[in-house]
Amino acid sequence: MEKTIVNEVVSALEAVKSYGKPGFWILLVSILIVLLVIAAVVYQRIVIKRFQMASKATHENFEIAADLRKRALEVKKQDEGLRQRELEGKERKQQQQQVLKRSQRALKGSVSHTITLGLAGKRVPNNENK
Repeated sequence: MEKTIVNEVVSALEAVKSYGKPGFWILLVSILIVLLVIAAVVYQRIVIKRFQMASKATHENFEIAADLRKRALEVKKQDEGLRQRELEGKERKQQQQQVLKRSQRALKGSVSHTITLGLAGKRVPNNENK
């Protein structure tokens, strides 16, 4: 097959020689057109590859951004849960302090009442015991 291609090229060159200078110019222009078409196809492939690479990078960036948004949402939910637990803990502590204050007041009142009753029942005149 290679011999046939070589034979065809040789016969084409001999045909060009027989036409003289106009044949040479036609061959030269034909070769230039073929080279321009090849260059255009190569350039188009390069452009397509770059576009595909940029598209792939953009897609990966969108995936990364979506993953980061998802993680941020999870962190936000965890923070809200922690804040809620902190608030509940503070409320419980306040309730316990209120109960403690009430208990202290009740105890003070009870002690005061007991002391008052105790003193009222054991009134001793100042000079009679001596």
